[in-house]
Amino acid sequence: MNAPALKPGDCHVWWADPEVQPMETLLSTLNASELERAASYRREADRRRNLTASWLLREVAGAQLGIAPEKVPIERRCGNAKCDKLHGRPHILTDDGLHASISHSGGRVAVALTTAGPVGVDVEEVPTTPVAELVRCALSQAEQAVLASIPEHEQQAGFARMWTCKEAVLKATGHGLRIPPDKVEVSGPREEPALLSWPLDIAPETVRITTLYPGDGYTGVVSILVDDIPITVSEWTATSLGRNSFSLAAPIAA
Repeated sequence: MNAPALKPGDCHVWWADPEVQPMETLLSTLNASELERAASYRREADRRRNLTASWLLREVAGAQLGIAPEKVPIERRCGNAKCDKLHGRPHILTDDGLHASISHSGGRVAVALTTAGPVGVDVEEVPTTPVAELVRCALSQAEQAVLASIPEHEQQAGFARMWTCKEAVLKATGHGLRIPPDKVEVSGPREEPALLSWPLDIAPETVRITTLYPGDGYTGVVSILVDDIPITVSEWTATSLGRNSFSLAAPIAA
């Protein structure tokens, strides 16, 4: 596979459709742990999303490292030391400083790669049913007020946007939802994505969040924990694996 080389400060986000690749292709490069995790899903659609994410990570990481996809040393570690399940942020066990994150929802699978710092990507299908219960659980009182201030017909997409920001920043740290999402405050859906506050000893301004463009009916962002350097996020498609089919996002200001 041909893939653009990562430069310092680059973050590449790769998109794939979980229904496109033949099953034999998805299974061809995965290890026993990845196959075991995929088999734990009861629904076929969930299995295909998981398999596609594992396959895509190996393909794009292998291209960056110059090795065969099946040779990429990947470990999935849960941030909870007492948990031995095969989940959590993927770690690429090389000396190249390559950070990775994966996400999938509906007909979208995303893999983010960068050498700039720990990364978290999240994509969500915009809900088509009421989100009032989710809002009460996931948003702070201030965030709930912001969401309530926008037109009702925008609130499902608005909630999804705020949720992806929370997921992405907690994926980047490796904490995931072990931190209650209502303790993580992000900007409103009509503002540029930003982390406003959280209970971690990491300055919110060092967390860079960039909007992604997964298509109609979806929302996505990528978050990077990085020092004072410019970041450029670009999006790519696995159907071409080497040709940029998306517009480059604007660089994040240092």
